[in-house]
Order: sequence, then structure tokens, then C-alpha cells
Amino acid sequence: MKEYTLGSVIRAMSWGVLLGGAAGFGLGLLLAPEEGSKLRRRLSYRLESLGKQVSDLADQMLNPETASEARRTGDALVADARVRAQRIQSDIDALLGEVRQHGPSRPPSPPVK
Repeated sequence: MKEYTLGSVIRAMSWGVLLGGAAGFGLGLLLAPEEGSKLRRRLSYRLESLGKQVSDLADQMLNPETASEARRTGDALVADARVRAQRIQSDIDALLGEVRQHGPSRPPSPPVK
């Protein structure tokens, strides 16, 4: 007869709770009276969010020291890059809006002599 350690039992229970909770949540959303496209979008967002949370939790449990200064610096760099990209995108959208309103700009014609 195989003996189980306390760690393996806790790990199996944790996975069972996570997977059972995710399955129950998904079934609850699928059986809820809501429009199909909204439901699928909401379900995919929730599952993606749950997956990210589980991944982050697993990373913290497996590598507690990696959530240190390097992690914070990397997260800050990514956040800054996102902000800059959004600014660039809004500037491009504004320029495109101006071009659509006024038509393509023409260079000034040379003076007539």
C-alpha cells in the first residue's frame, strides 16, 4: 500500500479545489440566462484572469525570492511601456482624425514670379 505525505495530500486537495471551483464557475456562467456572445466574452475574461492569478500564486510559492526588486522593476518598465504606447496610439488617432476632417494636406505652392 502506498503512503502519501502531507505535502502531496495538500497539493492534491489544492488542485482539486481550484479545478472544481473553475469548473463550477464556468458551468454557472454557461447556465446563466444571458446573451451568448456576452457570456462567452465574460467567461473568457474570467478564466484568463483566474489563470493569471493561479500562475502568479504558483510563481510566488515556487520562487518567493524572485518577487523582489527585479520583479518590481520589470513590472514598472512594462507599465511605463504600456502608457507610452497608449499615448502614441492616441496621438496617431488624433492625427488621423485631423487628416480625415481636412483632407490630405498639400505642400504650399511656390510663389509665382
